[in-house]
Amino acid sequence: MAREKINKDLGKGLYTIPSDPEQIPPNSAQDSLGFISIDGGIEITRGKLLIGAEETANGYVKGEIFGYKADGTAVHFRKINTKIQYFNGSTWADIVTGLTSSAEYSFSRYQSVAGTFVYATGVDGIFKIHTANPGNYVAM
Repeated sequence: MAREKINKDLGKGLYTIPSDPEQIPPNSAQDSLGFISIDGGIEITRGKLLIGAEETANGYVKGEIFGYKADGTAVHFRKINTKIQYFNGSTWADIVTGLTSSAEYSFSRYQSVAGTFVYATGVDGIFKIHTANPGNYVAM
């Protein structure tokens, strides 16, 4: 079954915080939750899946993200069992250990003039990981 791609001109643009949602002009969008911007248009966000197995010999994956180095190279991070790990190209290397095994962690990317980072947030704390040297972290 072929998927039909629909492109629509946003004409009037994107309205992030309208005072009255009824006044959003036709052919415009409110916020962009659930959408991604591609080539001057928007498309609905596709689903997200875990990379690899959800359950491994070491436990369940309780959060993951791809962070990016300054040159654009992807670095894969995950929280599994009592550890936060990154994939170094051939194996998973531990970064933070001694975490609550059942706790889920959320990850977010951050970029500034100081570099590119990944933040891991969960019940055991907030951890800042520099993607250029993911083996080290700072407990916030």
